[in-house]
Amino acid sequence: MLTLVALPNAAYWARRHTEDVLKRWSACVALGDAKLVITEFISNAVKATGTLDVRQQKAYAEAPLAVPYTEVTQLKWVRLRLSYGRAVLLIEVWDSSDEPPVEQLPDFESEGGRGLFVVRAHCDKWGWYPAQGGGKVVWAELRAS
Repeated sequence: MLTLVALPNAAYWARRHTEDVLKRWSACVALGDAKLVITEFISNAVKATGTLDVRQQKAYAEAPLAVPYTEVTQLKWVRLRLSYGRAVLLIEVWDSSDEPPVEQLPDFESEGGRGLFVVRAHCDKWGWYPAQGGGKVVWAELRAS
């Protein structure tokens, strides 16, 4: 299980971790699809959990050390767990929010809201469940190619 601070770059580190793990496992899963699903789930988890305010996010993107350590340590965590067996990759992402994910039908005018629609197109199944002790887990299954 990979635990990440709910920062804007959490999806980047989750993708790197996934590349490494799938390579070590010799998993025959479409890496691009796995990374897309993970990016969406982690990005949503960071938003749901709470992150730096807009000013701090900009400062963090330009120079991570510009944001005081005391502010970073106040942030919550998100977690990624990968499981592979019987030619299926299971992706699970935990965050501390109890709010369920909402899949929206995309339109041509909105800037967001397409993520879970795209996830559905790139995985075999996805869903969510309340986590024991609070929060939720969003999961997806991808079959080996």
